[in-house]
Amino acid sequence: MLRNSYAHSGVPLLAVQGRIDDTVLSAPRHAGAICILIVSASLLIGSTTFDSLDQHSVESAPVSDPTYYLHRTFPQIPFPVPFGLRMNTTAPPVAQTETSLSLNKGTNYYWYSDLLIPGCAAAGTWTFYLWADTPTAQSTLDVHVDLTNSGGTNVRAIGNFIGKTITALTPTSYTITVPGSGLGIQNGDRIRLTLTPEGGGTNDSHMTLIYDGYGSETLGAETRLSTAVSFSNCSLNLRVRNSSLTDSIAGAYVYVNSSISKTNATGWTSWTALGGFVQVSVQYFGYLVNGTFTIALDSNKTIDIRANIYDVTVTTRPANQQGILQTANVTAYNSTTYTPSNMIATGITGSNGRVTLKDVPAGVLFFTSYARSDYSVLISQISQNITANGQSVTLVASQNAGNTTIPWDVYIVASLTLGGASTLNRNTWRRRKN
Repeated sequence: MLRNSYAHSGVPLLAVQGRIDDTVLSAPRHAGAICILIVSASLLIGSTTFDSLDQHSVESAPVSDPTYYLHRTFPQIPFPVPFGLRMNTTAPPVAQTETSLSLNKGTNYYWYSDLLIPGCAAAGTWTFYLWADTPTAQSTLDVHVDLTNSGGTNVRAIGNFIGKTITALTPTSYTITVPGSGLGIQNGDRIRLTLTPEGGGTNDSHMTLIYDGYGSETLGAETRLSTAVSFSNCSLNLRVRNSSLTDSIAGAYVYVNSSISKTNATGWTSWTALGGFVQVSVQYFGYLVNGTFTIALDSNKTIDIRANIYDVTVTTRPANQQGILQTANVTAYNSTTYTPSNMIATGITGSNGRVTLKDVPAGVLFFTSYARSDYSVLISQISQNITANGQSVTLVASQNAGNTTIPWDVYIVASLTLGGASTLNRNTWRRRKN
């Protein structure tokens, strides 16, 4: 059984369209004046087979969990509704003096993150670190964390905490833990923090929030919203298929951004810990078989890739092209170096002199035909740019050969091996008598 050598290669070839190796090495010896092919050895039939591969799951580099610092500035445009202030991942300048905001009972106060790129997050804990005081014995604060679109609508709840009691009469640090559900982030979404004071005590008119600087607050312990939930938590499952979507392609290299994975025996490969926009391309036997395309990961996704991988029909003919060659060994390579490591597909011509080679990549391929199953007698070769499914390729032998309809009685005497090289002796031809 022939095996694709790439299954054992640790590093894939550089992705290029067309031929990947312009080095011309000595090809197998050409046949002499062959008139009929008598092959007693067993021949390889069908397309190249591949090693059975385990599915590869690639985990991207971890992304630090975001912390949003509350600021006194306006949100990134477009301004969301209801009105709110801005929070982003930039801490207040070290020399900046804190500010305060009086929160009145029963009123909602909003902070919006900058616009987000697509992503996923599993359920996890959000933490609101708060500096606050109250003019009375106690006040009560509700905390909500939501996901909205850029304009502040399409609200999707992440988590909430109801009823944190604030009892300090001077600025004091509080920690409020908010259990959060999983979420899928679409392009342009925002995280929205909502604070709602319930009041409490004998004078429950307000409480005071201290934020966006330093004074009562200490550096590194600012008022902020933090999460242990990374937004780069999407999974991506990709299956490479041929252009007609009838076959799954094993042994293809799939590029997702700068990561590379090889498809398993059923054409699948997968990634985890992804988010945002990713660039995807596919390489097969050194050929780019699709243009680079973009996927927005705002949820876990499973996608079939329709690659430019085709079936081609190869016809073998003698030099005078007045017949066909049966039982010729036809092979497609990705290089003029005709070795097993560069072999894409192989097959044997039938009674009509044709063979279909399945699942070959688009690009300039190198087609050969051999008189023997061990690839030792090369009788024809051609390069052709493959651009469509079902494309035809014709191989013309260097001498009249095969089972043809030309008017000759043909004899072949014997097959010899001289000096370690395979050869055929001189054929004897005789004109047919009328």
